[in-house]
Amino acid sequence: MTRQPHTVSPDMPKLVEGPDAVADPRTAPARNYFPPPRELRGNLNGWTYPAVFLVAVLATFLLAQAALALDSGEPLQPAIHIAAAAWVASYLPMLSATSRGRSRIRIEGARFANDQDALVVRRSLGYEVALVVCFLSLATLCAIFGIGTWTGTLTLNPRPPVPPWLAIAAAVAVLLYLCVYARRPEIRRLVLTPMHIVLPTKTSVANMVSWTSIEQIEVVSRNNSKGTIRISRPGRKPGRSATKRIHAEKLSIGSAATYWLIRFYHENPDLRAELTDERAPDRLRTYAVVPEFGI
Repeated sequence: MTRQPHTVSPDMPKLVEGPDAVADPRTAPARNYFPPPRELRGNLNGWTYPAVFLVAVLATFLLAQAALALDSGEPLQPAIHIAAAAWVASYLPMLSATSRGRSRIRIEGARFANDQDALVVRRSLGYEVALVVCFLSLATLCAIFGIGTWTGTLTLNPRPPVPPWLAIAAAVAVLLYLCVYARRPEIRRLVLTPMHIVLPTKTSVANMVSWTSIEQIEVVSRNNSKGTIRISRPGRKPGRSATKRIHAEKLSIGSAATYWLIRFYHENPDLRAELTDERAPDRLRTYAVVPEFGI
């Protein structure tokens, strides 16, 4: 079971004046953490630790190979091993960031704000930086291999069965994608407006879901995608549902907060106007998107 932090006794809510006054039932009790949904409880990172160990061993091996290649007489020999080591090592912070995102229950330090009349939630900074390093090192690796084997200045034993032109083309493609990734930061953010949700995507094509079309919000609990939020809506064929997935473990607020945030504004359509101003960030910052009896 995921250990929940010790919480202080919440302050008593303010009394509502008048004998017939009724408090807003959507007002959440005072709390300082997001209670994880049932699917996010237990050991969420069982495969993370072996993966981190294997990545660290492989990166260390490649750096050792780079050191041994310094006396090879071919400058590209250590360079290609260093690029490969950087590419492999870039997965370490990404694994760490997704691991924290699955188990995160506090909001301090998260990257979210109101921007252009919408609530914008950004990815973890560590994940984004590591992803850029991953792209750059992969492009460098492909370019060194392609140019080196084409010009005969790089000898690898064994040599991968990849044509030089294909490696160079892959390097160009990765750099072009990195340019799109850098120029379109909105494609990797979760954006909530009063009318719809814009989901993070890997391409420049908008991935938009209307609030009114959402039928169900749930957390995926499979081993290969723990922490992912699944949104169901009517499909094109009658009786069938279409699903959209949010890899919430990569977002800075974490999976639990993403689940409660989307669920709250889905169940309270009259409060979606908050998403256009600072009320939504304040509600998220004070953990007020969790209903009192919603666990």
